[in-house]
Amino acid sequence: MRHDCIFFCPVRVRFGEVDRQGIVYNGNYVAYTDLAFDEFLRSRGYSYRELAEKHGSEVCHKKSTYEFVSSAYEGDMLEVGISKIKIGRKSFTMYFEIYRQGEEELILLCESVYVGYDVENRTSRPITDLMRSLLIT
Repeated sequence: MRHDCIFFCPVRVRFGEVDRQGIVYNGNYVAYTDLAFDEFLRSRGYSYRELAEKHGSEVCHKKSTYEFVSSAYEGDMLEVGISKIKIGRKSFTMYFEIYRQGEEELILLCESVYVGYDVENRTSRPITDLMRSLLIT
């Protein structure tokens, strides 16, 4: 599974992201996968802000499903991997895997759907050619 990842984003678990037992609070994984998506785009030469504001390549996070396999703890250095991307006409699905740095044990699986978004009309629209080209691996 780890070897299937096409990109990794490092994340250190901070004190404010854990509960009293020192375990990462589930809601923080949303921020970790969102950061990995942004860093993936940066690795392709564009920040998300630049894509949205200068190139009209806005997307909306439509849904995510998370499968919690193991726990991460305060101070852990995590690697948020992107294992594959399925691209449709108006949406794409990004698959994330989270591991502790240097380890093979899976902590989390996530499947996130993003939809092309027209900010002015507040409706979905096809993914731009630019965004599509950045997502193809």
